[in-house]
Amino acid sequence: MHSPLTGGRIKTQLPNYHIVKDGLKGLFASIVVGFTVSTILVLIVITLALLSTSASATGVDQINNTKSGSLLVKNAQTGQYMPTPTLLTDVKINVSGILARTKVSQQFQNSSKDWVEGIYIFPLPENAAVDQLRMRIGDRIIEGQIKERKEAKKQFQDAARSGKKATLIEQERSNIFTTSLTNIGPGESITIEITYQNTLDYRDGAVSLRFPLVVAPRYIPGQEHNENATTSTLNQDPVVTDAHRISPLIIDESEQKRNPVNLSIKLDAGFTIQTIQSTNHTIKKNKINEHQYQVHLVSDNVPADRDFEVVWRSASDAMPRSAVYTEKKGGKYYSLITLFPPTDPNADMPRLPRDIVFVVDTSGSMHGASLDQAKSALELAVKRLTNEDRFNIIQFNSNTQSLYSHEQPASEKNLKVACRYINALVAEGGTEFAPALSIALNDDAKAGRIRQVVFITDGSIGNEDQIFSMIKKRLGKNRLFPIGIGSAPNSHLMTKIAQYGRGSFTYIGDISEVETKMGDFFNRLENPVVTDISTKWPEDLTVDISPSIIPDLYQGEPLVIVAAMDERFTGSIQIEGLFAGQPWRQTVNLEKRTEEQGIGQIWARRKISEHMGSLRDGMSEEVVRQAVLDLALGHSLVTKYSSLVAVDVTPSRTMQYMYRQLIPSNLPNRWSQAKILGALPQTATGSLMHLMLAALFSALALIFFLKGKSPKARGQR
Repeated sequence: MHSPLTGGRIKTQLPNYHIVKDGLKGLFASIVVGFTVSTILVLIVITLALLSTSASATGVDQINNTKSGSLLVKNAQTGQYMPTPTLLTDVKINVSGILARTKVSQQFQNSSKDWVEGIYIFPLPENAAVDQLRMRIGDRIIEGQIKERKEAKKQFQDAARSGKKATLIEQERSNIFTTSLTNIGPGESITIEITYQNTLDYRDGAVSLRFPLVVAPRYIPGQEHNENATTSTLNQDPVVTDAHRISPLIIDESEQKRNPVNLSIKLDAGFTIQTIQSTNHTIKKNKINEHQYQVHLVSDNVPADRDFEVVWRSASDAMPRSAVYTEKKGGKYYSLITLFPPTDPNADMPRLPRDIVFVVDTSGSMHGASLDQAKSALELAVKRLTNEDRFNIIQFNSNTQSLYSHEQPASEKNLKVACRYINALVAEGGTEFAPALSIALNDDAKAGRIRQVVFITDGSIGNEDQIFSMIKKRLGKNRLFPIGIGSAPNSHLMTKIAQYGRGSFTYIGDISEVETKMGDFFNRLENPVVTDISTKWPEDLTVDISPSIIPDLYQGEPLVIVAAMDERFTGSIQIEGLFAGQPWRQTVNLEKRTEEQGIGQIWARRKISEHMGSLRDGMSEEVVRQAVLDLALGHSLVTKYSSLVAVDVTPSRTMQYMYRQLIPSNLPNRWSQAKILGALPQTATGSLMHLMLAALFSALALIFFLKGKSPKARGQR
C-alpha cells in the first residue's frame, strides 16, 4: 500500500472479512474454470465417440459417398473399410496318372469410378512349375514373357507410368506368388490366366491332389534364436526381409467371405478307380469309364478359405508297378519315371527300439479345430509306443516347453502322464518354431536305436529358410516327420522338412481323418526303409537326373525320378538299393511310355529347387542365381530370380492419379482372428478416463487458484 505523504510502501493488515471474501471469490472462480474445462473435455470426448461409432457403423456409407460404386471390405489388421477390386477365380485341372496340368483364371473387376492398380498374394502347390501367363482384355489376349525379375519389374512399372495395362507374376516362396495389375479402368474387368505343371502325391494306394486356396497369415519372428540353447537374443536384422511380400491383408471375420472359386478336374487315373473323396469340400463325380472321371465342386462359387484336396484310391492290385512319361522339347528328351518299391516288410527283421520326440505347435493359429486334431493325433501316437521305446513331448508357441528334460521310457505310468499333458494343451501366442527345433535336435540317435522327430503343426511361419538351414546343419542321424494340420497348412515347409530331414510327411485336414492318417503314418515310421538308392544307365548316355541324390523311401511311397537326356533312350534302367538291409533291384522298361507335355518344366523346376537348396550348403548366391536363371529362361519358369510380365502396347489411362489397392484374403477356415491378429480397435473411447482427467484438471485449477490468493502469496507481491 502506498503512503500519500512519502510515496513509499508501508505494511498494512487486511481485516479478516477481506480474506474470507477473497477466498470465496477464488473458490467460485476455480469452480467456474474447472466446470468449463470439464465441459469442454466431455464435449470433445462425446464428439470423438460419436465420430468413432459413426465411422464403424456407417463407414461403408461414408466411403461410398466419396467413392461411389466402390466395393468395400473391412481390413482385419486395422478395422478400417477399404475399396478393392473384386476377384473371381476359375480353376481347370487335367490329370494324367500322377501328372497335373492346371490353368488358373483370375478375373479382376474394378467396380469403382477410379483407375486402380491391384495386388493379390495367392498360393499354388509347392512344386508348381508356372510357365505361362495370359492377360485377357475383352477379346484381346496379351501373352506374357519370362524375364529376369528386376527387368520384368521395371517393364511393369514403366507400363504403369505410361498408362498401359500390364500384369506381373512374381514368386515369393515356392508356394506363394503375387499377381500385380496396373491401369484397370473404372468398371473394367481383366482376366489373368496362369498355367502350371506339377506332380501329384501318391502313397498307400491313393493319389491326392491338393490345390491351396488361401495364404494363411504367417508368423514373422522378431528375435534370432541361439541354436544351442533355449534362450533368445534381440535380432538386429530382420529374420524375414520380405515379410510384407508374403503377408496379404486379411478380411475381418465379421465380413462376408470373398474371392469365390470355381474348380473342375478332368481325371484320367491310368488305373481302375475304387473311390474318390474330397477332404474339405463337397464334390460331384461324373464317371466316364473305370479310370476316367469329371470332378466338380457342388457349388459354383466357394470362398477361398481352405485348401481343396481330392483323393482317389485304386482298386485292389490295379496300380501299375511302374510308369514312364516322356517329352521331346528343344532338342532334349525328358523322362519322368515312377516306380513302386516293395511294400511287404521283412518279417524276420528285428524292430529297432526308437527314441521319438513329438513337437506340437500350440500357437494361436492352431486354436480350435486344428489343436483338436493335433491332440487326437498326438494321443494316438503316444499310445502306439512300446515298452522298448522312449519318448518326449515338446510344445511351442511364443515359448518352448517340454514334458521331460530328455526322452523317458514309454511305461504305462509315463504314458498316462503324457495323455494328461496332451489334454491340457492350449493354443495361444506366436509361432517360434526355431527354439523347439533346436531342443528336438539337441540329441542324436544312439547305437542300436532309431531317433525320430515328429512335428505336428500348420507351419504358418515366414522364416522357412532359417528352419531349413538349421536342419541341414544339425540333423545328424535324426529323421524328421512333419504332420500338416488344419485347413491351409504350409506345404512348402512340410515337404522341405521331410526332404532335408530324410523323413516323410502327411496332412490331416479333418478330425475324422486322424485315426486313418496316423495309422498310415506310423506304418511308414515302423516298417523297413529302402535306402542307398542308385540308378544305372548305359555308359554312353549323358543323363542329368533329379533328384541327383535319391532320398530314402518309406513304405507305400513311390520313387519318382525326372531325367534329361541328349538323345532318346529306349532300353531299360536298373534301380538298386537296400530294403530291410538286404540288396534290392528292379528294372524299368522305358519302351512302355506315355507322351506328355510339361515333363521338361517338371525337370527344370526340380533342378531349380536343388540349386536353391545349395545356398544352405554355402554355395555362392551369384552362382546359384545364374544357374537358376539359365533354367528359368530356358523353360519359361517363374522363380525367385525370374518373373512373367505381360504389357498391352496401347495406353488406356489418361487421368493422372491411380489408386494402388491390396486385394485382401479370407482368414483360413476355422481360424480365430483374435488368436492370430488380436482384438481390433474398439469403436468406443475411454470416456470414463477422460472424465477422470477432467476432474483432475479441475482440482489442479482450484489448488493453483487458491495458492495464488493465499495471504502469504499476497504478502510477497
